[in-house]
Amino acid sequence: MRETPGVIIKSKFKVPGTKKKSRRYTTYLDYINRPDAKDSREQFETYHDYMEDETKSSGLFTREDNRLNDEKRRTVRDIFKHAQANGSILWQDVISFDNAWLRETGVLHDDLIDEKRLIQATRNAVEAMLQKEKMVHAYWTGAVHYNTDNIHVHVAIVETSHMRERGKRKPKSIELMKSKVIHSLADRTKEQEKLNAFIRNELVAHKLNRKIPTLPNRVLHPDLVRQFKDIYERLPEDKRQWRYNMNGMQPLRESLNRLTDSYIDIHFKSEFQAFNERLEQEVSFHRRSYGDTEKAERYRTTKRQDLYTRMGNAILSEMRDLSKEQVTFEKNGAPKHPVRRAFNQQKLFNESLYRIERHMNDEFEHLKNQRAFEQLERDIEYGK
Repeated sequence: MRETPGVIIKSKFKVPGTKKKSRRYTTYLDYINRPDAKDSREQFETYHDYMEDETKSSGLFTREDNRLNDEKRRTVRDIFKHAQANGSILWQDVISFDNAWLRETGVLHDDLIDEKRLIQATRNAVEAMLQKEKMVHAYWTGAVHYNTDNIHVHVAIVETSHMRERGKRKPKSIELMKSKVIHSLADRTKEQEKLNAFIRNELVAHKLNRKIPTLPNRVLHPDLVRQFKDIYERLPEDKRQWRYNMNGMQPLRESLNRLTDSYIDIHFKSEFQAFNERLEQEVSFHRRSYGDTEKAERYRTTKRQDLYTRMGNAILSEMRDLSKEQVTFEKNGAPKHPVRRAFNQQKLFNESLYRIERHMNDEFEHLKNQRAFEQLERDIEYGK
């Protein structure tokens, strides 16, 4: 299922030619700068002052300038003219917006466009694409147009030296342009940081500071301890494989994920619900901006997988610590027979739990004695 995207990019290229039928590069610049492609009532540098003096606008912008005066405009035309003469390809991109999406992001307000934001978003997108394509000697110019139902930006690119022979760019480079435009106009950094903070600073940090096979968990959450022990006993012999994404862990990932789910349900039930609500908001943003349900679903899957991977590694880290304790025990004279070794591993596991249990029993007895002493004092005071 697809819905109207917030941003669409269409791209093509032209090879240089000398025949009359072939469009000259400077003609294309004239096209994107033609007067009927602009509505001066809606084009402005800020929300008010451009309408006061429309003669300041040439319509073209570059990497450095939001507006070009006559001298700079002539310089740009010369650059494109020489690029064509030297055999450069002309790349033409059109970045088109759903006007409703522009309103949602605050770029379009009361039929007034914040053109500065559009220009900067275009710069971010073009520069990212050029870097990915390694077009080091590229020169480009752009213009914002208002002559159709959808506000759009024309971009023209040439190379001034070291011209490449092929005009086709990688699809991922165009996708990067689109992503840069979207995130420049609708910055979701804070929302995404909240998702990451829950995974890394709350959930994983909590797990790293708390062991699973403890007495309280044995009493209150025995299934959690059972899952932990079951995974531990099935770990591969090669401890280098004890990482969530290693091939040797593939048979145990589903069990690790279930253990993570159980841990979250016990310690982070309400927080995880808030996490899921934020995640769905981001999925909705992706679907609305890109018009691609599949891409939005990938975002959800990637974020959930990050959670399971980090929690899985935190759990495996605890298991590595437990394994080190067992190795130390064996070096101190534990039998090498497989059955006896397994018995002693379980014994070490139980002894660790017993020490915790004994400590808690001592605390409980101390509390009972304290309460009995206080009751005795009250009885004496009231003559009982």
